[in-house]
Amino acid sequence: MDVTIKKIGINGLYIHASGRLDLDTAVDYGTKIKDTIEDSEEIIKEVILDFSEITFISSFGLKIILELFKLLKSQEGVLKLKNVSEQLMGSFKLVGFDKFLVFE
Repeated sequence: MDVTIKKIGINGLYIHASGRLDLDTAVDYGTKIKDTIEDSEEIIKEVILDFSEITFISSFGLKIILELFKLLKSQEGVLKLKNVSEQLMGSFKLVGFDKFLVFE
């Protein structure tokens, strides 16, 4: 899985990845994002995850998304998911993530 992380303004990140977010890839995906947030000189307040090229998300991938949400919430930040397919949205709704995550 290729993960591209771009800084947006002073305290935002835009993350683009492609492929499957499953047991084999989710740890690396989450670690890259968490390390970028924690290593930033500024407090990160907004993270946008671009799901336009994510084809599958497993329960482990959902766990990573939840961890990112909690990390940002602890910093009074927001996690936004962009370009989520109808199929993946079904997974988010099934576990109730649509109640607290921001989808664009």
